[in-house]
Amino acid sequence: MLRLVGMPQSDEQRAMTAVLDAGEGAVLSHRSAAAMWGLLGFDLKQLEVSRARTGPNRPTRLAKVHHPRLLPAHHCTAIDHIPVTTLVRTTFDLAGSEHAGRAERALHAALKRGLSWTAVEDHLSETAARGRGGIALLRALVADHFGKPALESGLEVRFLQLLRRAGLPEPRRQVDVGDDQWVGRVDFLYDDQHLVLEVNGTWHHSGPLEVQRDHHRTARLVAAGYTVLPIPEHLILHAPEAVVRLVREARRRSA
Repeated sequence: MLRLVGMPQSDEQRAMTAVLDAGEGAVLSHRSAAAMWGLLGFDLKQLEVSRARTGPNRPTRLAKVHHPRLLPAHHCTAIDHIPVTTLVRTTFDLAGSEHAGRAERALHAALKRGLSWTAVEDHLSETAARGRGGIALLRALVADHFGKPALESGLEVRFLQLLRRAGLPEPRRQVDVGDDQWVGRVDFLYDDQHLVLEVNGTWHHSGPLEVQRDHHRTARLVAAGYTVLPIPEHLILHAPEAVVRLVREARRRSA
């Protein structure tokens, strides 16, 4: 990017200079990335860049620097040769830094720029379990668009991602079930097999009253004809292949 001596820098030149000054792996992000993507209401006046938390911290006075835990290569691209976060990553960063109304408007502006709801949902599945800021807002927006109840935790998002990757059918989410009376809302349900999958089960409650209540709820579900499969958190996080085997076997037995 060249300019004549004595001529003022353009916003784009300033942006490139800030990225280079922030060090290897830095990219334009947040509001600045939104401006590069042409999202209404954002500009390059106050520059923001992101650089993963690897290597020595390199200070710069040219931009506000964010240090996300993860900034994989597929979350980055370039516009006019300037490194920048992808459109979908930009919307997620904004959801974590802007107020809800502005973040939602930015998402819809990005959709008009060619971002798909499927890409948003895929990015949500990839990042939600890490607890990044803004996830709750985007989870609710995605659920509203697809007409599905929002998942209540990052652990549930990761569990659903495991099922998808294994090629298993997607169960219904957050379903109210019971016998003659309402018993409760379960995390996931395969209707045709009356199979309940509970990600947040009794292992999540340590007090005796909570354990007793969970046992009573499970007993009522079983009495109503449901099979209840608890999925321990440690398996989802550390033994995903075991989770897939458990679900496959439960579906086979319930067929």
